[in-house]
Amino acid sequence: MKPTAATAPHAPPDLAVERVHQVVYDKPEKAPPADTPDSEPLRLPVDVETAEVIAPPMPIEAPSLPGLVASVRAHFPLIQQALASRAVASGETLSAWGAFDHKLEGASTSQPLDFYKNYWHNIGLKRDTYWGGQTFAGYRVGRGQFEPWYLERETNKGGEFKAGIVAPLARDRNIDANRAELWRSQLERGRVEPEIRAVLIGSVRDATVAYWQWVAAAANHRIAEGVLQLGNDRNGYLDRQVELGEKAEIDLIDNQRIIVSRRAKLIDARRKLEQSAVKLSLFFRDDSGAPVVLPVEAANVDYPPTPSPDEWGSVADTATARANRPELEELRLVERQLSVLLRQANNETRPQVDAGLLVAQDVGEPTSSKGDKSEFELEASLTLTVPLERRKALGKARQLRGKLAQLRAKTRFAADKIVAEAQASHAALLAAAERVEETTEGLTLSQQMESAERRLYELGQSTLFNLNLREQQTAEAAAARVEAQTDYFVAQADYAAALGLESAQGFRQ
Repeated sequence: MKPTAATAPHAPPDLAVERVHQVVYDKPEKAPPADTPDSEPLRLPVDVETAEVIAPPMPIEAPSLPGLVASVRAHFPLIQQALASRAVASGETLSAWGAFDHKLEGASTSQPLDFYKNYWHNIGLKRDTYWGGQTFAGYRVGRGQFEPWYLERETNKGGEFKAGIVAPLARDRNIDANRAELWRSQLERGRVEPEIRAVLIGSVRDATVAYWQWVAAAANHRIAEGVLQLGNDRNGYLDRQVELGEKAEIDLIDNQRIIVSRRAKLIDARRKLEQSAVKLSLFFRDDSGAPVVLPVEAANVDYPPTPSPDEWGSVADTATARANRPELEELRLVERQLSVLLRQANNETRPQVDAGLLVAQDVGEPTSSKGDKSEFELEASLTLTVPLERRKALGKARQLRGKLAQLRAKTRFAADKIVAEAQASHAALLAAAERVEETTEGLTLSQQMESAERRLYELGQSTLFNLNLREQQTAEAAAARVEAQTDYFVAQADYAAALGLESAQGFRQ
């Protein structure tokens, strides 16, 4: 509340708030006598030219709301933590691709002391394919005298080259463990994005609330300064009136009591302002990411104009909320992940039927006169493995179907909750806008009554008690308007978060 000319006849009304800080906190000390040593002029040291000149610190300015939001996006630790989940998900995907890496395998066996002295070595590449089978290729050499039952280890002098393929015909044909893990990890990379958006929306909302609470504390601090200034200005007026016999001395004493009481309230308002600045520093950070605690002197921000309730419409924009909220998108991606795992569980209930094809060719001088190692070799195979009880696979499939049912119920509730949050925040926004209008009118009426009461008091037709009561009513009306404005902008931040917007700047009014 700003004092009018009638309330402060000895000070211009525009200087009331600026003077109160000087009156309450910046009382100048008495200057020392001219003949004392302390009155000697300061002298610079001899080596002042070589001294480092330290520039005074730049004053800290209060951030705008867009600047605060930018600071949150760039430096808030919870957002940095959420962003790091991208690297985690990317690492999972890279690890899943590793199932399809080429594998180099080799072995060497020597038998130098035996009736059958021999050695055989082999080396090859093997790889699980993306379509569920396996390919392999290799080279081996076996020389010496082999046991009759191990003659397949022997090769021609140049060794043997071979290659082959194994293809699934039933189980693992459309999906297998490797592909299931890869697809799940790829969906996880998509799932972390709505999770990051949810953290961003929540962090910006919390920062916005802390900002408006700081603005409210600053406004209440200015109100406390204003009412204190009224008492201080009136004290000088009463001094002269008591000397002239126009006012009783008890009025001067009562006014001093009022000043003491208002000083205590100003101290409490300053405490709340400093505490709100500390809370805001969690979100407002410098370029290095360190929290910035705004001093009391930087609390010169006021509320922007409040739009009319009609501009928000009569119903909440629930369609936008359903489309934008990241929770539903995240749940949809989790459902797709569970569906992939369910497909793999059903795949494990099938019989494993694999077809194989192997080709091999020895090279070099034959090791036997029969030449049985020199012919081109072609081998086809078919293997069958049938799980009988299949309890592991069936149990896993049942478990995943239960999880999917849980998730679908959770998704339905989440959608209903999103609609309810949008409607509730929209109702709070409309009510807060109406309260701002009502409290603004109430403040205007309180100021008119205060001015009328002050004129009556100066004419001797009212008492200091009545005037103090009117001043307190005006201060309470101003505080009520501050509370309504704070509730409005907090409700605006809540409505933006309910609609899935990253900040209230997304509204077009």
